[in-house]
Amino acid sequence: MDLRLKQLSYSAMLNLHSCPRRYQLDRLQAPKEEDDANGSSVTFATGHTIGQGIQHTLEGRTEQEILWQAFLMWEPDLLAENPKQNKSFWECIAAIQKFISMRELGFLEDWQLAYHQGQPCCELSFLVHLPDGFVYRGFVDAVLQHSLTGEIMVLELKTTSSYAVNAATYKNSAQAIGYSVVLDHLFPEASSYEVLYLVYKTKSREYEQLPFTKSYLQRALWIRELLLDIEIIKLYENADCYPMHGENCLPFYRECEYLYTCTLSTDKLTDALSVEQEQKLLEKHNEYQIHITLNDLIDSQLRKEEN
Repeated sequence: MDLRLKQLSYSAMLNLHSCPRRYQLDRLQAPKEEDDANGSSVTFATGHTIGQGIQHTLEGRTEQEILWQAFLMWEPDLLAENPKQNKSFWECIAAIQKFISMRELGFLEDWQLAYHQGQPCCELSFLVHLPDGFVYRGFVDAVLQHSLTGEIMVLELKTTSSYAVNAATYKNSAQAIGYSVVLDHLFPEASSYEVLYLVYKTKSREYEQLPFTKSYLQRALWIRELLLDIEIIKLYENADCYPMHGENCLPFYRECEYLYTCTLSTDKLTDALSVEQEQKLLEKHNEYQIHITLNDLIDSQLRKEEN
């Protein structure tokens, strides 16, 4: 199997579940149809810029430094905007300043950044080594620790253009459950984790908090479900058929980038992985801060069950 198909992540699994063919073409780097480049880039940059600003605030940086780093993070034209969704560089600055003000007024005042090997747990990168050469990669926005109880909490940062946020959007998200499984290995003394989704609503310019507790059962099921997904990928690969789920050709109300090419032969759309590309891909794994094996995850779960 092409090594690129074995690089799993939360976003990759969303593609696999919604349309296996899109997952295959994405992993194999098939050319995509042109999209609304300006609108898409502004939307993408907005989430990343606000998220980085919040992380830097938690790290205790000065407001001047935080805003300067936001300027450096912003990749679209400085005047590019999405006026319908209130997304622009200047809206990002306002959102970051609002969070700074919230912190000064006592928001999460008993929570401080957790540290791993002397480094603050912001944008904490991890890689889980799975059977048959598969890996699962991820980045945790921030890990907080209560200054009095020592309790651990995952802070997950999101932006939305919706006026209202439904808790069902995030309650059973595999993304946060996966993070808590990794934290089991880093903080074995904790029995359950709270995940706080902090969602910035761009239209109303307000933050909304959605806290969830991830139980032991949810974390154990996440491991089993991930292994099942791997078996499904191997099944598709052995059958040389990644199904096209036509009901998902309009994700997020935009045409799928492969809408007019997905029925073509994969050989015509993608190039085989070269030895040099494979080596670079494997070397990139070394950039992740935390490396964990499947056995590590299972052992940490079993220890908690014994306790």
